[in-house]
Amino acid sequence: MEQSLVQWLILLGLGFPLLSILLGEAVERLERQSHPGAIALRQIRQYVLPPLALLLVARKLFNITNEAGWTQIVETLTWGAIIVAGISSINALLTINQQPLKGQIQVPNLFFQVFRGGLILTIAYHIFSSVWKIDLSQIGTSVGIASAVIALALQDTISNLASGLLLLTARPFKVGDWIEFDGKQGRVIDQNWWSVSLLYANRRIIVPNGVLAKATIDNYGTEPIAKSISVSFSYDDSPDQVIPVLNSLVTGIDLIKSEGNAFVSSYGDFAINYELWYKVLPENNFAASSKLNQRMYYMTKRYGFTMTYPITVNYNFDNQQAVPSQIPQVSNNRQEELLSYLRSLAYFYTIDNLNLEKLASKAKFQVYSKDELITQEGKLDNEFYILYQGNAEVKLTDSQGRIKIINRLRAGDAFGEMALYPEEISPVTIIAGHNTEVIVIPAKEILQLIQSNSKFASEMVQFIEDRKKAVALAKSIPNETVNIYR
Repeated sequence: MEQSLVQWLILLGLGFPLLSILLGEAVERLERQSHPGAIALRQIRQYVLPPLALLLVARKLFNITNEAGWTQIVETLTWGAIIVAGISSINALLTINQQPLKGQIQVPNLFFQVFRGGLILTIAYHIFSSVWKIDLSQIGTSVGIASAVIALALQDTISNLASGLLLLTARPFKVGDWIEFDGKQGRVIDQNWWSVSLLYANRRIIVPNGVLAKATIDNYGTEPIAKSISVSFSYDDSPDQVIPVLNSLVTGIDLIKSEGNAFVSSYGDFAINYELWYKVLPENNFAASSKLNQRMYYMTKRYGFTMTYPITVNYNFDNQQAVPSQIPQVSNNRQEELLSYLRSLAYFYTIDNLNLEKLASKAKFQVYSKDELITQEGKLDNEFYILYQGNAEVKLTDSQGRIKIINRLRAGDAFGEMALYPEEISPVTIIAGHNTEVIVIPAKEILQLIQSNSKFASEMVQFIEDRKKAVALAKSIPNETVNIYR
């Protein structure tokens, strides 16, 4: 027996069964991992190996030539099985998803389709020309003439196709990037042979590849970008006071992905101009800037900063002179209202009128916009607060690291008690509701009352201890609990 024949017998008798077993083991392992490669290996084992083994037996062992019609059918079936398994293999190795599985390579959708189409066309050409001996030259000539006619009729489509290939080769952007061009902008969500799909303000925008290929594209990538808002305050307001407050505006706004960076941008004729920079995803900038501008109003009232007003000129025609005047500002003297409200609260029943008037003279009203942080978990409480109008949510991080609401405060509720312990941080975050107004009392004023009034001191100690117990309980309860922070 010839040596080559023995080798083929060993290959067919031992190699194919062994290969089938190995493929079966690999399929089971990949299926446990839910990997798409399991489908490709199973198809190779079930569809490719049997006809391939039959074809090799016929040709190598029995010397049956390609002239036999049934061998051509078997070979065609073999190549057809290779197409099916090959497409599954491409699906397993390549992906258009932004988060590929282990062992996968992310490619643009157009390249993904080109690989699949190229595999089918290549094997189909081999089947017709080599297996069935069909002369494709004349068909190729006819196809070439037809292609020229079609190309003239579909110039724009072919231009988009060519532009798409150039864009994918140059890769000026990828799916997930934020791009701007010719006054348009959006997040790239899909790219195919004809166009690129952008998402902007919840609208899907289809841009032909030919348009993008001719445009100057600004690619901001997938990360947050720097944006800013501008504001002007009076020269009476020191930059050392304004800048830290401006920086605090971004706190608690989830859309903003950085801390605030405020600075003096210029000195005008009537005001100091500031810019507040922050980082945000481009599609969220409108919402973020709107929130910041809303907070700016409440911050200005809260800290007593003066925004510059337009100046009007009143002409005195009798004296023939111009008298400039500013729009008058509204007075913010509400001490009587504040004192009356403090007298109505149970916290201060034991405080005499003289000390209560002194406390009211040191206290002040502050307003907050919706969702603005009044106190923050993990930070020091600077002052003692009493809710005057509106409402507020109390949040904390429980023992499992989840943020939950433990109570909703209403008018008359006090908080910020950790300000009485300078070294202790706040265990909760207080978030303002709609148009929330609070009374702010310096911590040192409360401490002086505690030192001078033993009954008030006892009530405050009990109040703080009850709060600490409520917070400890809220942290230990896994599910959201309301009305235990009281």
